Amino acid sequence: MNTSKYFYVNNQKFNYTLEFQNNHVSNYWKHNAPLIDYCETLGITIPHYCYHKDLSISGNCRMCLVELKNSPKPMVSCAMSAKSCLNNSEIYTDSPLVKKARENVLEFLLLNHPLDCPICDQGGECDLQDQSLYFGISKKRFYNFKRIVTDKNIGPIVKTVMTRCIHCTRCVRFSAEIAGTEDLGMFGRGLDSEIGTYVNKTFQSELSGNVIDLCPVGALTSKPYPFLSRSWELKTTNSIDFSDGFGSNLQVSLKNNRVVKITPGYSFGSKNNPWISDKARFSFDGMFSPLRILKGFVSFGPNATAQNSSWKTLLTEITTTLYFQDHLNNHFLTNNSLFIVFSDNISLEVLNLLLLFSKKYSFIKLRKFEGKNQNFDFEKEFLTKPNEILKSDLLVSNLCFLIGLNTRYEGVNLNINLRQRHLKGNFKVLTLGSSKNLTFPTTDLGVTLKNLQQIVEGNHPLCQDFITSQNPTIVTSSSVLYRNDNSGFKELLSVFKNLLSKYHTGWNNINLLNGSLNEAGVSYLSPFKTISNKDLSTSSGLYFLNTQPNTLTFRKLTKLKLLNYNTSNSSWPTYCFEQNFGTTHSELQSSYKPYNYVNLPNGSFFESTGSFLNTEGSLKKTVKFVSTKSQTKEDWQIVRKIFSNTTKLSLLKHPENNLTLNFNTNNFSKFKDFINYQFTAINSLNNKASNTFNLNIKPNYLKLNSKFKRQKLKVFSTKLKIWLNDFYIGGNDSYSRYSATMVNCSRMLRAEKNNFSHLI
Repeated sequence: MNTSKYFYVNNQKFNYTLEFQNNHVSNYWKHNAPLIDYCETLGITIPHYCYHKDLSISGNCRMCLVELKNSPKPMVSCAMSAKSCLNNSEIYTDSPLVKKARENVLEFLLLNHPLDCPICDQGGECDLQDQSLYFGISKKRFYNFKRIVTDKNIGPIVKTVMTRCIHCTRCVRFSAEIAGTEDLGMFGRGLDSEIGTYVNKTFQSELSGNVIDLCPVGALTSKPYPFLSRSWELKTTNSIDFSDGFGSNLQVSLKNNRVVKITPGYSFGSKNNPWISDKARFSFDGMFSPLRILKGFVSFGPNATAQNSSWKTLLTEITTTLYFQDHLNNHFLTNNSLFIVFSDNISLEVLNLLLLFSKKYSFIKLRKFEGKNQNFDFEKEFLTKPNEILKSDLLVSNLCFLIGLNTRYEGVNLNINLRQRHLKGNFKVLTLGSSKNLTFPTTDLGVTLKNLQQIVEGNHPLCQDFITSQNPTIVTSSSVLYRNDNSGFKELLSVFKNLLSKYHTGWNNINLLNGSLNEAGVSYLSPFKTISNKDLSTSSGLYFLNTQPNTLTFRKLTKLKLLNYNTSNSSWPTYCFEQNFGTTHSELQSSYKPYNYVNLPNGSFFESTGSFLNTEGSLKKTVKFVSTKSQTKEDWQIVRKIFSNTTKLSLLKHPENNLTLNFNTNNFSKFKDFINYQFTAINSLNNKASNTFNLNIKPNYLKLNSKFKRQKLKVFSTKLKIWLNDFYIGGNDSYSRYSATMVNCSRMLRAEKNNFSHLI
């Protein structure tokens, strides 16, 4: 007996048993899929306004009507389950009844809609325009006055023209379900319905810019760049986010070689969140700030006037300075060094090139600008699990422990995953650190590592929660490792892991969230030391590469100098080279007073090509798509030119055939082949770095002898984090503090948040 069932979509026959009643893993999504989503997989596009795959179903626009056989009226396809309504049935998505129904619905939607398409920023990419072309009528049948709705001021990000609103409630559902702020809502009934903030307040969320993409009409558009471009005038290219450690995919739109808009990118075959933070979306104008210096200059003395110079003059001054300092070192029998100080946002190509020079030239020392001296031995110590794996782990986990981490502002993608897991229920989040609002309920355990020590020792009431929970997840921040007791903290985590593995077989669910784009990549290459006061006192010069002038590390060093902490002033740096996107270290010039100061104009993030290793261990690449202005060059070009002019300082040679490597080549592909670890010593690489570039290199690990006495580890009782830097103009990126949009957002945030409310 044949038990097969069939259904028809637009008179096309399908096997119901094969489609909905098999147990294959790839077909599980069809069991709960709405009809509109299933039809899209068949190549049938159903028009809609309120439906969105990542939001709940409201079914209030009525544009997605379809005809169901033997049904007295059209059905709403977004609110109908495909599995239930297609059981031995027939549906039609383009019948005369469906077409007439959509025409009537669209006519009602346009009753109060203003005819301002020529001045609407949504023009050219508006769903209402597209559907009006197919289902709109040319004759007007409504001759009453159109209603007018007052525009709301919901912040410096989103511009509102509420008369255009069709009440699809996408923004309301996004605010409640994804952002977790519930600032937006609908009030009033019938003709008096409006969407707003209930009271006079702004939309306070780090994800508020996403409602611009969600709005199907021009009710919510971008406030920083009104009336700037049309969709057909833009050229789009793919890039990555520079503001956090995830490096999310972005789609950058350009007009006349100028970045005008950034939207979320798309990863085929990936389940990444389609949302980006406001910093990733709007801080790009900081790259092209009017304060940026586009021409290199030389300054002799702290009070001397800066002189704009050509690249030939800049390189001549640098080369002369290096030779002069080399001669002084030989004359006075000293060993002062040139310290190259870089940030965690440096690309892998530039960092590896610096490693090569430091191994050949003994006077070159590499130092990090942020953090503490660390020694990573294993990949698990400085990585976050990939998004797909972490999501699957959270689905089978009912406990998450956040240590010294504010996921809302330090890892937006992670915070969205945690909130989505919380909405599913049976999920408890424990936090160790300052009180904060993560948009979902949390249980605070304290503010010091002593509380973590109590948990590891078994002296805390919540120890049983870790034992009885399913697959507990532990996430910490790389900023915790910047503490002086980072060795003790890592030992606590190691003991904690061993204890939990006894109760959870094969448990290894500790994640470390990096705050910078390439912090994991820097840790892969080498355990770089951090610049210290001792380094400055033994150096003859400094070379700052993509560092931030206002970080706490450098401000501490300058304050120590101003307070005469070290009285041996004979060895303070006398020359300084700076390559910081046109910005300068004003505190450096006022405190250390270098005699030779050279500022090198380098390209911004979108004006450079490079590779980065994000916090998930994925290799992210960006290409140059904005043409360089004035004298600016890419980082690797500047570094190559500087050291290629120092041929008499024993130019770098191949260790085997003694051939001189030509750094003056203009072929970037050959240059990249060279710097991708091909001539680097074996002990400078670890296992992950070799796997990243498919090199057959086996690292040499140091085996400790048992006769050495183990160092006693300490855990300090100082607070993990008292206050987080401003999300909009703080952080580890180099551009947000120069962005006018981010400054306005920060001003709004500080006006509403203070010390008596939640720490942000």
